[in-house]
Formats: sequence, C-alpha cells, structure tokens
Amino acid sequence: MASRLRILIAEDNRVLADVMRFNLEAEGFEVTVAHNGQKALGIAQTECFDLIISDYQMPGLSGEELLRGIRADSVNTTAVCVLCSAKGYELDEEQLKDELGLHSIVMKPFSPRDLVVLAQEIETNPGPTGLCATKLVLS
Repeated sequence: MASRLRILIAEDNRVLADVMRFNLEAEGFEVTVAHNGQKALGIAQTECFDLIISDYQMPGLSGEELLRGIRADSVNTTAVCVLCSAKGYELDEEQLKDELGLHSIVMKPFSPRDLVVLAQEIETNPGPTGLCATKLVLS
C-alpha cells in the first residue's frame, strides 16, 4: 500500500486549521499544522512535504513570504503549493501563481472538502516533480 501525501498547513486561525486537518486526516493524509508562517518555514526547512497549504494573511510572516522562503531554500522547493485567501479582489492571482509556482489560489470561504478533492487530484497526478512521500508496497 502506498503512503499518502504529507501535507503542511500554515493557518493562524486555529479553528479553520483544525477543520482542515480533520478532513484531510479522515481521508488518510498525513498532516502537520503550523499556526504561523515563521513556524511553518522552520518545519519546511527540515521536513519534506508533498503539498503545502498556506493562508495568505498571517501575522509575522505572510503566506506569500512563507512560500517565497520555501521556494528559495528548503527541502520543499518543488512541493505543490496552494494559497488560501479572503482577499480575492486585492490579489494579482496570475502574478502570484507565476512568481511562487502555485498550483492554485483558493478563496475563502471554501469547503474543507474542496481541499480533500484537491489533495486527491495531486496524489493521483503529482506532476513532473513527483511526490515526497515514500511509496511502500506491502506483500
């Protein structure tokens, strides 16, 4: 059986982070949560993730700054990244996607189920960089 995606969630809203974690773990994904960008960056420097989901607006280190740091210098430079934001009309989505290599930008409010579907799609079609998760076959 293959291991599931390893997912890092960077979200300062603890209730939303818990809801996201619950839904993703219920589908068998391995989830790590950081409640601010600085903690997420520290985790991303040493642990490998297949998917990184970050809030855009967090205190200290924004989601944009976090993902720039991850892309510049971490073991996750090729991880699939998704940015979540309530600032839809204020963001230049195409510029952010290009500059940060984002898979997508998800606008709040969203259904946690949408993230599960997104993670399942990424797991099925990981793209050219492959997956960080170690694939195991048990006999």
